[in-house]
Amino acid sequence: MLKLPNHKRRIAMSFVILFMATTGFSNHALADAATVNSISSLDSIQIYCMEEYGNVSEPDVDFTETIVSLAASNDPAQRVTALSQLAVKGSVDSGIVQKILQAAIQDPDPQVRGQAVYAFAQQGCGDLFVVLEQALQDTALSVRLMALDSLGGDERSVALLKQVVEDEDEAQAIKDLAAMKLEALSASNQTQDNGI
Repeated sequence: MLKLPNHKRRIAMSFVILFMATTGFSNHALADAATVNSISSLDSIQIYCMEEYGNVSEPDVDFTETIVSLAASNDPAQRVTALSQLAVKGSVDSGIVQKILQAAIQDPDPQVRGQAVYAFAQQGCGDLFVVLEQALQDTALSVRLMALDSLGGDERSVALLKQVVEDEDEAQAIKDLAAMKLEALSASNQTQDNGI
């Protein structure tokens, strides 16, 4: 791994961001915006990813370049690979993570959108609940499944899970997963209430 002094590392990170902007980093997501708008409810969400204080590590420049390259690929499988790597915190600057996730949740490929939802949840970016709520409206079953899987045990998530279970128009697989998640949360809460 290339070790650079802090000031050179900042310059390298600036170069990566500039490279992303000048090479049309998100061209694959923007080229067919009409298709994306018709199939994804995630297109109007603005992503905010911030580094956690006290838990900040220096970005890995080589790793960042690899992730940026994969995320800009015309091959959906490579974009999914980039997003899978982003699910691990700390190796990529939060600004770059934000740009990659913003493009990915608008991707025309449902596998990419689904992996973006998962990476977003793992990164702990702001407005997670809003993204998950919108992802549950996606036309692709895989995106909705990832959103359900990423919901937590907080009141808003539980209310959303109940809403999904009661939705007559929802696919049975989605309803079943939501019901199982509710049961698991209920069992977990009972165990905690009993002091076990």
